[in-house]
Amino acid sequence: MRRRGYFCRVLGLYALALMVYATPGLLYSVAVPAAIALLALAAFAGIFYLVIVQALLRLHDLNLSSWWSLVMLLPVVSYVLGAGLQFVPGTVGPNRFGLDPKRPYLLPPPPAAISPSLNAETE
Repeated sequence: MRRRGYFCRVLGLYALALMVYATPGLLYSVAVPAAIALLALAAFAGIFYLVIVQALLRLHDLNLSSWWSLVMLLPVVSYVLGAGLQFVPGTVGPNRFGLDPKRPYLLPPPPAAISPSLNAETE
């Protein structure tokens, strides 16, 4: 996932989370019914899941494993990593997770070009 797509999707998800948070308070002046509160909690869980998925896709664009998302559990490091995902460009060309979405015409080198000595030994 490219930087712009990541930023726009996460910004949209945060705006959706803000609406889910604010709507019950605007609709009910005294107390929010339990069913509405549980529905808002379920919506927050879904939005949280989608934000995590977006971060994992962005990590794949950087050619990093999804295990790097566990670093986001650290208090201060999570802010640095979250901000860094928006500003660090992805890998140029294909990586182990697929083709470069910005430059799909760049293909990996053919296997013969990587190790010509192996081809000479097998012949």
